Amino acid sequence: MNAIVYLNYKDRNINTLFENIKNAGKHIDIVTIINEEGIAFATNKGLRNLNFDNIDYVTIMGNDILEPDNWLQIRNDFLQDKTIGICSIPLHSTGNDTADLIGNFTITKETIKRVGAFNQELDPYGAIDLDYCTRCRAAGLHTKFIKEYTANHIEQNSIDAYGYNKNELVQKTWNLHSNNVSGYTNGNKTYYINL
Repeated sequence: MNAIVYLNYKDRNINTLFENIKNAGKHIDIVTIINEEGIAFATNKGLRNLNFDNIDYVTIMGNDILEPDNWLQIRNDFLQDKTIGICSIPLHSTGNDTADLIGNFTITKETIKRVGAFNQELDPYGAIDLDYCTRCRAAGLHTKFIKEYTANHIEQNSIDAYGYNKNELVQKTWNLHSNNVSGYTNGNKTYYINL
């Protein structure tokens, strides 16, 4: 089964969700819409609403990314490789040669069991996606872009969009993120965060 946690802070854009559902190429069983500030907080709230006895994959979806046609079928097929814990279709504006994914994540149930929640220390905005990828790899799973496709980031990082400057918030928590990555990598900090 497939679930979506749709992050729609400030109730800004539900149309992106409808467009992505229409183009999924595979049935979506559960959609949870979260209208909360803080990417990690909102994601965790959405994940807590799900019963993982019945769900195989969860896609964490922003309200500002349009996926290509058949995106969910593509992701489900890609995740048949059980060594992969998270996959993403790269944004057209970013490179895809890194293991630190950005964009909409599709996460396996096994990954969520092994890694747990997103890191709310980095809220409302920061290297939250990079943190989760590092923890996934620390748990022995791969993080991979599906390089044959691209997604479209339909909104720029303006202050007007969210009420804060994304770059400033990333800078503010970057040292914390770097220290966490070192800790996850050398085993001095647990990569599991209770959901």
